[in-house]
Amino acid sequence: MRRDDELVLATHALKPGTNEASLSRFGDDRWDLASAVFRENAPHALTAVNFAVLDDPLQRLTAKEFIWARLNEPSPCPTRVRMAPTIARATLTDLSGFMQFVARHAGAFGMHLVDQAMLDAYLAELRRERRRTAERVAHLLDVPIELDRYSSFLTLGGFCCRPWRGRPAARVAGLPPRPMVAENRTPRIPEPVIGALLRWSLKYVDLFAIDIFAARAELDRLEQAIHLRDSAEVPAALIDRLDVYIGRRCADGRGIPISAFDRGGRRKPQSQSTGMLEPAINFHLIALQLGCDKRLLISRPALRRRLERAIERLGGEIGGMDSTIAVDPDTGLPWRERFDERSIAEEERMLQAAAYVICAYLTGMRDSELQAMRVGCWSLGRSADGIVERHRIKSITYKARETSGEEAEWVTIAPVVRAIEVVERLTMPQREVRGADTIWQALAMHNGKMTVLRGGVIGLINGFRDHLDARSPEEPAIPHVEGGPWWFTPRQFRRTLAWYIANRPFGTVAGKIQYKHASIAMFEGYSGSSPSGFRREVEQERALGQIDDVVEHYEEAIKRGLPPAGPAAARLRNEFARIRDELGDLPGRIVDAQRLRSMLGHLGRALHVGLLADCFFDPDTALCLDRENATTDRSAPALSHCRPDRCPNACVTRRHLAPWQASIAEGEHLLQDRRLSSLQRQVLTEDNERKRRLIAPLLEGTPE
Repeated sequence: MRRDDELVLATHALKPGTNEASLSRFGDDRWDLASAVFRENAPHALTAVNFAVLDDPLQRLTAKEFIWARLNEPSPCPTRVRMAPTIARATLTDLSGFMQFVARHAGAFGMHLVDQAMLDAYLAELRRERRRTAERVAHLLDVPIELDRYSSFLTLGGFCCRPWRGRPAARVAGLPPRPMVAENRTPRIPEPVIGALLRWSLKYVDLFAIDIFAARAELDRLEQAIHLRDSAEVPAALIDRLDVYIGRRCADGRGIPISAFDRGGRRKPQSQSTGMLEPAINFHLIALQLGCDKRLLISRPALRRRLERAIERLGGEIGGMDSTIAVDPDTGLPWRERFDERSIAEEERMLQAAAYVICAYLTGMRDSELQAMRVGCWSLGRSADGIVERHRIKSITYKARETSGEEAEWVTIAPVVRAIEVVERLTMPQREVRGADTIWQALAMHNGKMTVLRGGVIGLINGFRDHLDARSPEEPAIPHVEGGPWWFTPRQFRRTLAWYIANRPFGTVAGKIQYKHASIAMFEGYSGSSPSGFRREVEQERALGQIDDVVEHYEEAIKRGLPPAGPAAARLRNEFARIRDELGDLPGRIVDAQRLRSMLGHLGRALHVGLLADCFFDPDTALCLDRENATTDRSAPALSHCRPDRCPNACVTRRHLAPWQASIAEGEHLLQDRRLSSLQRQVLTEDNERKRRLIAPLLEGTPE
């Protein structure tokens, strides 16, 4: 039995400067575990455990003893480690559900009352919830299994049986064995969605940030100036200043500042009849520009009437500040209306979201690693051979490390550096007030303990998407998927980047950066292994993507009647026909997708995606390899030496048509040069004819 004065975090590393006297004790009904949580992105809600939710003193004691043991004692199961503090709260929730089930069925809670029949009844109750997945059932079954394992640490002892005779929770719940290459269940962001989001993010960082910072500087100057003015205002002098102010705006062809926000800080809806905002004079901004108290403009009839008449004559101007707005190069128009005090705060949040998207997507860092970035984390160094300059980021990685994490270094590309510089500048005021050095600060200064982004990053990114969509009334700025907006989470960026690097290396990121170039930069200096395991994830995505691509080849050839071209096409058609006959893959019949993937797996393992062709690699027949050189790497094709029209491993599909057609068009353009010699003209003509013959089957098979 535990003593009430025992420290809850007795065996855990604590943050520097932690006062031991303030740490929670076993006897407390509320445990604060924040001192042992080092991840900057961990929600505050996960760092506290409230046992007062359990009214039964025996349940409360059992829960405390179990969670204390999970936190501090070696696990009775050799394959498990001590529980992380951030899991304690969820564990209490799941445990209380099981203990209350026991109390309902037995009339009271007691460990000795639990037998196999009761455990089976608990399993049946879990399965009755239709929306509960088998994975979630297995997770909940783990609670009674672990509770019995830790019975030696519990005052009430253990069950009167061994739960399910020692079978693991996954098997009891009916989960199939894990495949050798486990599917990552994090959704992959569709290419049109991530492409649009990244283009807008780069615009914000590279173009719009200048305007946002300029507007903030103007607002700071206005606010500082008003504090220096004499608070005793002479009404006549203020009327004169207001008349001059209105006259100047009239001369400049500008309206009176109106606000696009309501009192709660939400954007006002536009009028359905006019499509315009209902005029609402921005007294706060006008008062700042005049250098007076806004209450004078509102309460004094003479001043208010002047402004109301002016807005009738001149109209309203959304925003109303003087700082200029840059032109969006894609539209030739200003990228937004002028700023006011609320739109500055709104656009600062959008700028922070844009910078996060760039950093998350173009580094492959996890959210916890991103949010651990500190001022000065970026540096410029040389590549391993000392020739190429590389941008490097230092942060903390936590995966498979001690709870306090381990410093690691990432190699990245220039857009990420620009995003980091923007964030450092953006959060400088917050960091100075809070005495913090992490760069991902919450911009609002009135959120209490919410000083860093933590889980708020999800709302930030999806708010950015909504903000962009609202600016594009005709069609969403970020394409919708299946009729609705895509819901972003931080994990999706890492998974999506890994997939594209592995499976579409010649694709481009936001129309500028090639994935192949990004991967070369990101992997350099890691001795083959990223400190956060990103290269391993790329390899996993490559294995999964190879099978996906072969399935796509199969469905294109068998289901849509669009067979591939190239020297390997005949071999593929024969193999696909064999699998079709074995599966009975006939029109109107749905085949087992998992079995199809399994039967195509041998082809997937050999597939390498290329810009001009896909290679079903066989080193014995590959024309790209130098067979006379004993040191030639025979584990993968040399795609830069690919000969798609000759090599028996090469397969060309409709996905490859565009670069082939562009190459033919370039050849035709060169043939128009009269300075070409006859030999050059002959070579170009024969080369174009060779390309046309290669892609002819694809063009002939294209449906009208």
